[in-house]
This record gives sequence, structure tokens and C-alpha cells, in this order.
Amino acid sequence: MLNRPKLRAVEVFPVQQEAKTLVYLKDPENFAQPLGISPAGYFIISHFDGQHSLVDIQEAYCKQFGTLLLTNELQRFIDLLDHHYYLQTARFLVHRNGIVEEFKRQPRRAPAHMGSVYCQDAAELRMQLDGYFASPHGPGLPSLDTQIVTPKAIVAPHIDFHRGGPAYAWAYKGLADSEGADLYVLLGTSHCGGENPFILTFKDFDTPLGPVETDKEFTRRLQESCREDLLTDEFLHRGEHSLEFQVLFLKYIAQRKAELKGEREKPFKIIPILVSSFHSMVLSQSPPEKHPPVETFINALQDLVAQESRQICFVAGVDLAHVGKQFGDLEPITPDFLKWVETEDHLLIDKLATLDAPGFFGEIAKDQDKRRICGFAPLYSLIQLLDGSHGRTLKYDQAFTPETGSAVTFTSMVFE
Repeated sequence: MLNRPKLRAVEVFPVQQEAKTLVYLKDPENFAQPLGISPAGYFIISHFDGQHSLVDIQEAYCKQFGTLLLTNELQRFIDLLDHHYYLQTARFLVHRNGIVEEFKRQPRRAPAHMGSVYCQDAAELRMQLDGYFASPHGPGLPSLDTQIVTPKAIVAPHIDFHRGGPAYAWAYKGLADSEGADLYVLLGTSHCGGENPFILTFKDFDTPLGPVETDKEFTRRLQESCREDLLTDEFLHRGEHSLEFQVLFLKYIAQRKAELKGEREKPFKIIPILVSSFHSMVLSQSPPEKHPPVETFINALQDLVAQESRQICFVAGVDLAHVGKQFGDLEPITPDFLKWVETEDHLLIDKLATLDAPGFFGEIAKDQDKRRICGFAPLYSLIQLLDGSHGRTLKYDQAFTPETGSAVTFTSMVFE
């Protein structure tokens, strides 16, 4: 029996279903499936910090609701959470270690969000992605009519497709209409953090449209140039969507261009890089490039890119603000508040477009990242890696979710 239960680091958000409120638990590491509980259950798990005993929890419940929480009822609830791997227990660690070891053995990174965010069937998936380009809010389908220079970099969202599909299309339109790159350096948010600022993988990525190859030699040289072991947290790539969605779009546009031209698909490779949080640097008002692990990695990547004869394009898979009750804000979201968020977002985007690293950092640090810019670390890294480019904003949007009283904002940009 767990006398002092401890909840794992999970996401918690309310959902309205038929005038009834449920609270959903979601595991950002994808070791557990989403689980719905009652508001009373949420009150109970708020005490699952490893410090409160069962008696402590029962006393708090009685004070809050004026009714008794019987020991056997509490134990059944604890067993439910443990069964679904939401508690920090020996049982969970065995489960986690087994999954991590299995991931290490696999030569490819399997799709984690296929069948939920996007279609599993290749033909249906192409239709789904075509629909984002052809949408009234999209940029139009890829075409051979416009020949443009391959972008040096793009910024795309990583929000779910049903909320941000057309914004992805805006980001990838320039790549779809150009010759495209030979090597894509992907910078994505690591939503689960990481021991080191940057997390690499040697694994190829599977998609419903076929595999996408990781450039293992480039990745090996990048790792050898850094003191830290950038593969320590490689397993975080397993469930991370910020890069999975970019790889899918890159494969789609490569096949779309080949179809339009009546030629074979142009081969390309990727360098998947997850970037963990720079939030501590915001709190200390210390620019990230002043930290040796960040400085060393950025310099090493710059050097390797400079040695390349291949066409390279950077891709940042990022969202911007995360505001509302789901993310910890106490005040309800209002139209005026979302207007303020948009104004602040555009100030940040302007600094990004001009590659103004101090200005970009300052915009986030001025209020200690009040809007929770989850793309801060990848975008700041992108600024350091680009030289002599200027960005253009193609699309900006806000996805408001009434059920959670929350909003996520995102942008699509191109650097030429």
C-alpha cells in the first residue's frame, strides 16, 4: 500500500462534456494513456506530492467537501492511477525502463501520433494535408507555376493539425514551390525538458508516407564536437510531436513535388534536434549563449553547416504563447487579453525576423516569460544559427479552446 503517493509530472486540464466537467491527465512523455477523473479526484491528486499521508489526504478532503473519504475508496483511486502509470512507483519505473530499452533497440523512431493527429493511411493522409493547403485559410496547393529560392529557414507550428493545419501549409509552401533542401536541420521544443540543452538521435523517422533518413555521420560529428552526451535523453524523441509533425510535412512536400514534376522523389536527410528549456536563463537574466553547453553546441553546429556543400534549410517546430487555466493562469481569458497577447507576440516575432537575439531575449525576460513561449529555446537557437537572413511572417493565429479556457498562439515564417 502506498502511504504517501506521489504523482508523476503530468499535464492536467479540464474538459466540459455535456455540462459536466472532467479533469484529464496527460503524460507528456507518453508512458501513460490519457485518463479522465472527476474534479474531486483532481483535489485528491493535488495532495499526491509524496509528503501527504493517506490520513492527511482524508482530512483535507473532509475539510474541502464536508464528507468522509473512506480508506478503501482512496486506495481504489490510488490503485487506478498506479494501474495507468500516473504515480511514481517501482511498478512505473519497470514499465518506463522497458519502454526506453525497447526504443533504444529500434532502428527507427515510430510515429507516436499517427491515427490521432493525422491519418494512418497514406492516401488519406495526403488528402488531409492537401486540405490544409487548399483551405480558405491556407496558401493554396503546391504548384510548379512559381519557382522560388529554397528558404534558408522556416518556422512552423507544432500544435495539433485540427487547430493549426493551414498554418503548417503556409510555413511549408515556400519549400513546396522551390527545389527544396538536401539536409534539414530540425529544431523542436522538448516538452519534457532534458538533462542537456540539446538532444540528438541517430534514428530514422517512420511516417505513413515512408521513412525519412537521419544523417548519422553529421550527427556523429556534432556529438563529437560537444563535451556533453547529447544522446543521454534520446528516448525523449520517442513521443515528442514538435519534430514528428515537421518530418511528416517534409516527406509530404517531397512526394508532392515529385508527383507534379513526374519525377522520382528528391532524396533528403534530417538532423533532428530537441531543445530543452532555457527558462532558468530567463530567471537569471543570463543570455543562453553565455552558458558553455549552449555556446559549444551552437558553435559546433555552425562549423559543420559552414563545411557543407549541400543545400541546408533550418526548420523550427514551435508554438508561441500558452495562456489560460490549463496552463496555470487564474484569470479567465477575455478578448482584450488575447489582443494583448497578440500585440506582445508580434513584438517577439519582429525581433525574430531581424535576428535580434538580445531583443528577442529581452521580450521574454521583461515579464519572466508570462506568456509561456514554449518555442523560446528553439527559436533563440535559430537566431544564433542564421546569418544575414531576414524573416517574413506568413501567418499568425490563436487557437482558443473553450473547454479548457485556454489558448495557444503560433506563427509561420520564412527566412530567405
